[in-house]
Order: sequence, then structure tokens, then C-alpha cells
Amino acid sequence: MPIMDRLDPELRVVVEQIPALDLTDIPAARASLAELYAQINTGGPNPRVSHSDHMAPGREGNPDVMVRVFRPVAASSGPLPCLYWTQGGGYVLTAPDMDDQFCQEIVDTHECVVVSVDWRRAPEHPFPAPAEDCYAGLAWVVSNADELGIDPSRIVIGGHSSGGGSTAGLALLVRDRGEFTVAHQLLVYPMLDDTNSTPFSHLVTDPQVWNRTSNEIGWRGYLGDTYGTDDVSPYAAPTRMEDLAGLPPATVLTGELDLFVDEDIDYAQRLMRAGVPTELHVYRAAHHGFDRMVPQAKVSQRFIADRDAALQFGFASSRGTTSVPLPVT
Repeated sequence: MPIMDRLDPELRVVVEQIPALDLTDIPAARASLAELYAQINTGGPNPRVSHSDHMAPGREGNPDVMVRVFRPVAASSGPLPCLYWTQGGGYVLTAPDMDDQFCQEIVDTHECVVVSVDWRRAPEHPFPAPAEDCYAGLAWVVSNADELGIDPSRIVIGGHSSGGGSTAGLALLVRDRGEFTVAHQLLVYPMLDDTNSTPFSHLVTDPQVWNRTSNEIGWRGYLGDTYGTDDVSPYAAPTRMEDLAGLPPATVLTGELDLFVDEDIDYAQRLMRAGVPTELHVYRAAHHGFDRMVPQAKVSQRFIADRDAALQFGFASSRGTTSVPLPVT
């Protein structure tokens, strides 16, 4: 089912001009996405925000991972809250600087620190390599919170698309490894379900948006030999995790016409049933990545307001625990 006729008019006029993203040629797709983001990210460096690159030690034989730290040049006194950000890209795309403008905007808006992690990409580096990169970067942030001027009790983890899926998986790893905690998880239209079996995963086929074909290629690259089997780790595909209790509070943001809308709604509902304080927003007539492609649209502005409210909530938190799971009837 083409979704073009159902898109918000402010979104449709832009989406119709976007060239199709062909993941059958991943190097070309990476170049195409980099070109698209170069057109979107026109703001340039923000003089009110500084950034520096650091190498976090890899975990258990994994290589070191680069993290980029953004902070306000004129920060107020005292440790700042932190957003630990995982970029998206279907697990096979992205680049270290793709979200630099976004990170600067968050720092400027919230007077916080933002740390962006440069995870290894599939298919060259399938799971668990990207997940271990994300965990290693976060562990480094927690261990170096004092030096970075970060309040370790106010660290929010977040990401969009596959970065949202990685964030959900990271929250599960943090819970189960028990080495530290985080205050909140911000899941922006997260890529959570490797089975590609939900109703909307069959319906969204438009070449200008993230569609069924791209989704299958992304998951195949990320999961490698385990794709299509029962051996897929729930830390790679969080919908496979049976027990969601004890996770940090969550905000889930998704579009009505997003390929991931079914799995995102289901995951948010499962978090609620597990006793995890959860807020869910579904944006009418919006496609995958709408807020980035058309940030000036009214629906995108509503999204941005809700995202910023979620960050304010997470930054005000301090290592709260979740409530008691609801009984299953």
C-alpha cells in the first residue's frame, strides 16, 4: 500500500522530491544518505557549543570506540545532565558526523552534554559488535562523568530508527549487566522487530521512505547468520525479550505511517504492562524520519516539543526504579 496519498501535505511535498534509497548497493546508499543529510544539516557549527572526540576502551577484546562530546561553551556551574545518543541508519548506514547539528541543537536547547557514539556498521560488523560499541561508549561516559562535568544520575540514552532499537537493546544490557544505571530511554521510531511480520511492515513499500525491502536488508546485515532463526539475541531485537521489568522509564515516539508503528506501539504497551513508566506518541499522517526531513512542518514541531519534554523529564530524574508490573490476565 503506497502511503503517499495519506501523508500530511507538508510532509508529502518534500518526500515526493526525495530519491529512492536503494539498499541493494550499500556503499551507494551510504553516499546517498550522506548527501541527503548534507542538504538537511545546513546550520554549520554553533559557536555556543564545543565538541571533542575521545576514544572509549572496547569491552572484552573489542576495539576502542570513538565518542563525540558536545557541551555548552558557557555552561552554568555544577554537573550537567547528559543525552547519550545513538545514530540511526538501518544498522548499515550512518556516519560519525551525521547527527552533529542535531546534537548541537539539543545542547543549545537544554544546556546539557550530548555524547554521540560512532558504532561499527553492519554488514561488515554484525551484532554484537555495534551493541558492544554502544555499551562501551556509555560505560566510558559513566566512568568519566566527573571529568566530563556530567551528573551520572541524569543520563538519558536515546536514538532514532536503528539507533532507537540500539537504545532499547542498550537499556536491556544495562539492566542485565548491572554495572550502572540510566535515568530514561528516548526511543524515536525505534527499529525493534527483526521478523518483518507486523501489518505495517507489509504495507509500507514506497521507495522514498524506509520500506519493507530496506528493512529486510538492514536486519540481514545486522544479524548475519542468525537472521530468520530462533537464535536472534533480544539485545539485538528487543521485541524478543520476554521480561521488560526493571527498565528505565521510556518515551516512544513514532509516526502513524511509519513501517515500525506496530512494533513501537506493542513495545510501549509491553513496557507499561511490565511496570515501566512509559509515554507513547503516534503522530498522525507522519512517515519514518519525518521530523528530520521536514522539521518546519506542524506535525514535526509537535514531535520536537514532545521530544524536548521527554528530555526535560529524563534530565530531572535521578536513577528512579520502575513500578510493580501489572498482573497478566
